[in-house]
Amino acid sequence: MPKFNVRIVQVFRAQRSITIEVEAESLDDAIDKQEEELSPAMDDPRWRTEWNLMNEEVTPA
Repeated sequence: MPKFNVRIVQVFRAQRSITIEVEAESLDDAIDKQEEELSPAMDDPRWRTEWNLMNEEVTPA
């Protein structure tokens, strides 16, 4: 039986989330304050990433 090369292309959606403490007078103030600040570093271990397969296509290579 012959062999064939095929290419598999997968498209994912990644969603990252992190929970941090923000010092503020109220929750609304904490949200406003964080929206003005930089997010924690990309390599911060508290980040959690969820990957969802959106599409997969198999074609000739």
